[in-house]
Amino acid sequence: MGLLINKKLLALSLAALLAACGGGGGSSSSDSDTSSTDNGSGQGSSGGQGSSDDDTPISDNVGTTVTVGDVEVTNLGFASLTAVDLTLPEAMNNAREVYQMAHYIARTDGEQDQEDIDIPIRSYTATCATDTETPRMFVSTSLSEGSSAADTTYGSVYELQYDPSTSSFEPTGNATLLRQCSESHGIAASADCSTVAVLCNTDYQASERYDVQGDLVEQYGSTWMKMEDNIDTIESRITNEIGLLVATNHSKYINFFTGHATLTFDDFLAGLEATFPDTDFGDSPSFTTIKGAEMQEEMEYIISNLSSGNYDDLLQHIRDVSYKYNEQIWLLEWENQTLSEVPDAYVVNKMHGGTHLGAQELSYVEEDSQDRSSYGFSVSARVFDGYGNSHYSAGLTVIDRDNWSLDMSSSDNRGWYWACGDGHVVNIRSFYNPDSELYGAICTSDWNDWIGSTHGQLGTIAIKMEASSSSTEGRFNHFVPSTSVMVSNGGGHTVVPVDADTNLSLIVAPKYIETADMDRFLQDEVGVDSSGSGPFDEDCADYDSTNCFLSYMSYNYWEDDDSFPTISRQGLYSGDALEPNSLTRIGIAKVSASGSMEGQGFNWVVEDNDCQISDPQLVDLKNGRYLLGYAKFQCISDNLSFDRIYANRGSKRLLVPKAFYIMEIDADMNVLEGPIELPNYGWGGLDEPMYMGDGKVAWTYIKNPTYDSYGGGQQNVWQAMIYHSNSAN
Repeated sequence: MGLLINKKLLALSLAALLAACGGGGGSSSSDSDTSSTDNGSGQGSSGGQGSSDDDTPISDNVGTTVTVGDVEVTNLGFASLTAVDLTLPEAMNNAREVYQMAHYIARTDGEQDQEDIDIPIRSYTATCATDTETPRMFVSTSLSEGSSAADTTYGSVYELQYDPSTSSFEPTGNATLLRQCSESHGIAASADCSTVAVLCNTDYQASERYDVQGDLVEQYGSTWMKMEDNIDTIESRITNEIGLLVATNHSKYINFFTGHATLTFDDFLAGLEATFPDTDFGDSPSFTTIKGAEMQEEMEYIISNLSSGNYDDLLQHIRDVSYKYNEQIWLLEWENQTLSEVPDAYVVNKMHGGTHLGAQELSYVEEDSQDRSSYGFSVSARVFDGYGNSHYSAGLTVIDRDNWSLDMSSSDNRGWYWACGDGHVVNIRSFYNPDSELYGAICTSDWNDWIGSTHGQLGTIAIKMEASSSSTEGRFNHFVPSTSVMVSNGGGHTVVPVDADTNLSLIVAPKYIETADMDRFLQDEVGVDSSGSGPFDEDCADYDSTNCFLSYMSYNYWEDDDSFPTISRQGLYSGDALEPNSLTRIGIAKVSASGSMEGQGFNWVVEDNDCQISDPQLVDLKNGRYLLGYAKFQCISDNLSFDRIYANRGSKRLLVPKAFYIMEIDADMNVLEGPIELPNYGWGGLDEPMYMGDGKVAWTYIKNPTYDSYGGGQQNVWQAMIYHSNSAN
């Protein structure tokens, strides 16, 4: 894409427009002002659960856009946004999101079928040369050969460069289509842009068919990490203990017998009764009653009496149902190369596969104070056990870039392959704090051993740091309503470092402790007068060594009574209408370098008493300010049925926002500017914009991303956007 106008004239026009955007004062009207005093209420008497019935209003103000040449310039009052169209590599469409992908208030299986899913798969960005006048951004986007879910998909990487004369991006022509990858995910770049790396999803045993520089999993991984398939285990069990295999996997295999065209249980009953005279088969024996490990011998008898044809059919049924294969993840690296050249490839994960639950993010540390160079990435993954079964969790992998090695087991381990949170990990996002020089991850799981189902099933939002063990969970930050099948309402989005001792934890969560219940707990159990003002977490820390929210939940666990209830259902699937208790909001908490938030609570920076709020973004502007973005979804006032998941295509309303908003805050969550609505610009709910230097933040996304003007989830022309904060001036 070339800019086909006089750049000198364009630069003068843009300079006038950007100057007209003003500076300092926000553009919110007085009736939608979000002062820091109001926004502090989430830290008040309810200890991070919110003590005021007042919500944080969503601004009615919308930025105004003009077009100069090929550049759209939007005046936001306290900032400006420039956007240009760009054609994806080889003019291909982006790939659509995968089935069962977890978002914060919905999952893509709510649209019933893969063909119904109409949102883009996550894309990733990395910026470099941010200390120059022409910073650059590398983008990783998965592409599709067509518009069907069945079409072949590939990874891709392309480069954009900032043009000061237009205050926008231009493609450099440096791009590649990764045909060896079914998808490309996290991307990272060195400060000077000389090194670029991307995570590439490949298929089962791909490293045996392509040249790779190293298989780090085989060299350094644990036994579980190396188990790429369960075929040998299943075959061994067929040979040695087929009766036990079928009996203990009853739900997977019994339909072979119950649905068989000719087999009936009566064919085997007389022989069973004669062979096992001490067994009471009951008044109505059937194939379904032969189950469990204790029934191994009975199942073996039935199988041994099958005809040879039926026996072969049973084995094929077991193989069809039980054979599973993990994908591989490769790290591709270009060092002083153009993207069209062949990158070095390293196998870094063999546990990924099955339901595509989480994002795969990549960070690169060129050199730390110990002269270490490293990559860190996170991924939700499937691992096979010795019985051929599989389980889900998530891992943080830290790669020693100096010698291309992993260490996940010694006393000096960096990273872990398992157990970020108890249960299935719905979402994981890695981060790196350059001041503490530690990698970590924020995880959302669908279960926790602490609260369990005592007061409604609650999944965990936890932070786990790189030195943790693969057998331990992270540090709890919050809980979200969930089910044991990876359905959750809310979750952890990202962690943004402030300094060596402090990070900001950004989450989406509903309010599932009533304000009156929290106030009563504080008064009756903690001895705090909740009618007062100011944060009460210090009092709760004295009471139970933690903040007020976790103190409330801890009381429920230890006392095991109903004195202080939680709201249990919250429409995790669907309902007649959206309920107030299912409304989500955006919270930020200060956490320590270890991920602990003891003595601190979540400040609910954005909440609304009518609509669900989700898809947050938080980016450090490097000047004491942070860009906070969020989206508004369906509202109670819409008077529509609450189709969230396993429902119908109405669930798209929870995957495509009505509107996107931005604001600027400080590290204490005081609102400095905004919020203001973007005029039909947005971002992917799981994407993350990147800082680009001098008050600039950059990202890419589809055109027309809001529900009323939605341009469709697959497009070959996207927009590259840059936010310019006036605070940089």
